[in-house]
Amino acid sequence: MFSTFKPRKYNFVTCSIDRQNNEDSNSTFSLKGKVECPKCKKKAKVVLGKTVEHLLTLKAKAKLSCFDGFNYCKTPSCEVVYFNERKILTQKDMHVVVGAKEGAKPSILCYCFEWSKEKIAKEIEENGTSLALTDIKHKMHTIGCQCEILNPSGVCCLGDVSKAIKELKNSSDSILT
Repeated sequence: MFSTFKPRKYNFVTCSIDRQNNEDSNSTFSLKGKVECPKCKKKAKVVLGKTVEHLLTLKAKAKLSCFDGFNYCKTPSCEVVYFNERKILTQKDMHVVVGAKEGAKPSILCYCFEWSKEKIAKEIEENGTSLALTDIKHKMHTIGCQCEILNPSGVCCLGDVSKAIKELKNSSDSILT
């Protein structure tokens, strides 16, 4: 019948965040629940420490003693990529272009298999459709993906790719009519 499974709310103790001040304090964060970005005040979501660690520049990493407890701001017009109660990280702290942010070139959607809005738009312009979702799904099942560490949001890109394809098709269709 129907499952009564309810996801648990997990709490994690995180380590110190600011290496420059040598502060060793622990804080708790939850994988559920959202907090507001300190700049744009939009809801942000918790991202795994391994995601943050993998995507930061060496210089930004050197300023942190812990990568856990950060939130990801997906608001395109906001300069903030990651933040916690003590630190804000922006595009300048990242070694990849955060495609979700305004003005990002290329506007990467799939970090595992290198699909950008520009690549999808070109495919739609040339063929009337995009095979990005088919390609990504095929590769996910054959060679695998690493969304948890390659995608700044720390999650699978399929939703973002699907949304972009619809938007690009709609804008392409409106140009033709």
